Amino acid sequence: MLPSLHNTLSNRYSILPALTTSGIIYSHIKVGAYNGNHFLNYLRGLLDVMNPYPAPHSVLVMDNCRIHHVDGVEELCREW
Repeated sequence: MLPSLHNTLSNRYSILPALTTSGIIYSHIKVGAYNGNHFLNYLRGLLDVMNPYPAPHSVLVMDNCRIHHVDGVEELCREW
């Protein structure tokens, strides 16, 4: 009997990279999808490797993805 397609694709991975003109400065890979808490934890780690403006790696650009609008994102960025 052949394994079902569902069983062979059960582990899905998500990746969040932080890209610069010189390459990736931070990334995180996890099994499954990111939720708001996972994204906030990722963002905390990313902000730890960023610099104050106008130094390199000091500007954060996010698209309009739904997870970028969870409670706490704006506050975390302002505190940084």
